Amino acid sequence: MSKTKIKFCGNKSLEDYEASVQTEADYIGFVFAESKRQVKVEKVANWVATLPPQKKLLVGIFVNQSKKDILQAVRTVPLDIIQCHGDEDLNFIKELKASCEVKIWKVIHHEDETSVEKLKPFLGLLDGFVIDKKNGTQYGGTGTSFNWGHIPLYARLSTQYNIPYLIAGGINEETLPELLTYDPQGIDLSSGTEVDFVKSKEKLNLIESMVREHDKRTNTR
Repeated sequence: MSKTKIKFCGNKSLEDYEASVQTEADYIGFVFAESKRQVKVEKVANWVATLPPQKKLLVGIFVNQSKKDILQAVRTVPLDIIQCHGDEDLNFIKELKASCEVKIWKVIHHEDETSVEKLKPFLGLLDGFVIDKKNGTQYGGTGTSFNWGHIPLYARLSTQYNIPYLIAGGINEETLPELLTYDPQGIDLSSGTEVDFVKSKEKLNLIESMVREHDKRTNTR
């Protein structure tokens, strides 16, 4: 059975983290870069020690940070995945991959149909990628989506190189039905799971149930 992966990102408090752990999401994300959702590495380490993530994989989000800072985070928090969400180039990714055994994802900031070319140099090196929408100087978490009509361009490369991908940006219970018509491999939500800047258990559960219903329908076609 094909299963759409779910990542609940932007967990910025113990309460947020607890709410995400109680779901059946595949990934839980923490923003270690400068952001309104930034969290300290030491805090996350304490949360995870207090409440293990069960079978969920932990993702650390970094934006144009030094290899030293990223590796320090990996030593402090039992991260499963490093998500490079900035303008990190091929050499940086190669050096990072040679320095640790944690899986590495790269974010592609979609602008138009040519944006898929940004991904190609990294193929064969990455363990996954995320397509997001950059808004001015903000690299993510803006609540805005890119043109989902271009998802098939990325999906083809994903299939060709056997590398998973997630769609991020502007996903919530209102926009999710449209996104699911493209059968994305995975979805990545942050602001779309919040009420008053706090993770909402109701929203988390609703998003999850919508995705699982979609999976049931598409697997019986």
